[in-house]
Amino acid sequence: MLVRSAGITDVGLKRVRNEDVYSIEEALGLYLVADGMGGHQAGGVASNIAAKIVSQAYKKWLEEGAHPEEIFGAQDPSLSVQGNYVLGSIRLANRIIYEMANQYEQYRGMGTTIALLVVTPAIVIAGNVGDSRIYLIRDGQSEKLSKDHTVVSEQVEMGIMTKEEAQNSTLRHVLTRNLGSSQELDVDIYEIEPSDNDRFLLCTDGLTDLVSDEEILGIAQRGDDPEEICRELVEMTLKRGARDNTTVVTLFFSDVGGRRQGKIGSKLGYFFSDLLTGARKLTNP
Repeated sequence: MLVRSAGITDVGLKRVRNEDVYSIEEALGLYLVADGMGGHQAGGVASNIAAKIVSQAYKKWLEEGAHPEEIFGAQDPSLSVQGNYVLGSIRLANRIIYEMANQYEQYRGMGTTIALLVVTPAIVIAGNVGDSRIYLIRDGQSEKLSKDHTVVSEQVEMGIMTKEEAQNSTLRHVLTRNLGSSQELDVDIYEIEPSDNDRFLLCTDGLTDLVSDEEILGIAQRGDDPEEICRELVEMTLKRGARDNTTVVTLFFSDVGGRRQGKIGSKLGYFFSDLLTGARKLTNP
């Protein structure tokens, strides 16, 4: 299985600092984007902590072959062992950011979104918290593997607001979940089987605020250079005013040996951790 990847982050035209971060760790098969929030550069601190802790924890547990009961937080039996490593690493990052935000005045109110992929020959694990997104492009179609944890997204799901109203709502950036805002955290996890020629795209809301899903799909299918796809998407946000930081990571799959072509949505598992956190508290690391 061959994976080619690239990532770009840009401060945009309105912001002084870039509080987005991305990480590409091919040896681990770990790819992520995070969008920090909080004053006095604390957002950048939160997003960088998230990227660092997730990487370190996932690598440690993977190398040790840790049992799911040994990782941070309650395990989800519907997930693979590596899926539980991803879940635990995001929860651990959340706890550290939360404790720092409560202990140090300069970090008060800091938090971050996260969207990540862990890629293996047999399975792709996608996890997210907040409104940074993960797209799968397969057979000319696009599917959003992540769920937007925002007030308007929840209102659209409940039928209170239309998608058109949500697009123009002043509440569209108000998050219902992020790393750092509470001691315990609900994490969404997908596990899917990879197929040949799959393309994945991870991004922060600096992109999706200004570029539609249809435009993302069109650009993501063009050419054969992951870096050029990232660059073209970021340049489109700049042409449209780039009010926010923008970060894009793309992955191209090929030579997925022995894997059958499958329809988008052939998910092996989907996890809402709030089913568990209501019953059991996170354990101490």
